[in-house]
Amino acid sequence: MHTQATQFEGPEKKLEIILFSPQPGLRAGSDGRWERVARAGRAEIISKKSNDYLDAYILSESSLFVWEDRILMITCGQTNLINAVPEILKIVNKQKVALVFYERKNFMFPQMQPADFEDDVAGMERHFPGKSYRLGPANHDHVYVFYSSHAKTAASQDATLQVLMHDLGPSISEICMTDNRRSASQVLKQSGLNRIFTQMDTDSHVFHPCGFSMNGIDSINYFTVHVTPQPEGSYASFETNVIKNDYSGIVADVVYIFKPERFSLVLTTSMDAQCLRLHSTVNAAAAGYNVTEKSFYEFDCGYAVTFLNYVIKC
Repeated sequence: MHTQATQFEGPEKKLEIILFSPQPGLRAGSDGRWERVARAGRAEIISKKSNDYLDAYILSESSLFVWEDRILMITCGQTNLINAVPEILKIVNKQKVALVFYERKNFMFPQMQPADFEDDVAGMERHFPGKSYRLGPANHDHVYVFYSSHAKTAASQDATLQVLMHDLGPSISEICMTDNRRSASQVLKQSGLNRIFTQMDTDSHVFHPCGFSMNGIDSINYFTVHVTPQPEGSYASFETNVIKNDYSGIVADVVYIFKPERFSLVLTTSMDAQCLRLHSTVNAAAAGYNVTEKSFYEFDCGYAVTFLNYVIKC
């Protein structure tokens, strides 16, 4: 994930494909299908963790998760995630696709990317017609979203929390500079990441000379963390699909570990009553930070999104 280049792009691209119903055998990998998917997006599989419900892969650039009814692929650096879509469609029955989300944050080094968001949308629309949006202000941290909806019924209970952090605190950056020869388990313990979801089965990897990725799984749930500690553009992302009655505690724990100077929070949920209520639990300012942007969106695909920008108090 992290090379000798100092200008490594930590902010990720993200693709999620949700099916109407399970596709038996989707998780099978003996034919090398997921290796081909990863390579198509300019990544390689490093390791895999599985349970009865999903497979979680650590990639050379972030992560890949596969359920029988959903695929989630996250990549960073100079990957071209859109190029993985044709390879995925060799595996997935396109007629079973209910919803497609593609997302990418504004980048620190956009001139180094193989494509911009408009190029990505054009690539997606060759397979799935849809709509695109920008969450947040054009001249500050924001997230681009494209979605293509084919669902004829409302989405079931579903939620994803993302915390996207810039300019990390020196302690976590030092822990993830792997020329200090820490093992993945040492990074997990010393950072405190092992205490966020103690019930989850974790898989983690340190990159040389710097960088760290981890996945955790429990039943159908996951969380994933990716850290780019280079001082030229330190960044970390946290994401989970765990549904909590109140997300404020998780956000506080994550921010305490990484101590970013600024971060964006993205909460995406289905629009059933219980999940819509979750949006109010992230609207309060995090301790020690000011909210500089607060937006709420309702998409016609049956999902709602809260987007917030936080900046550390001087």
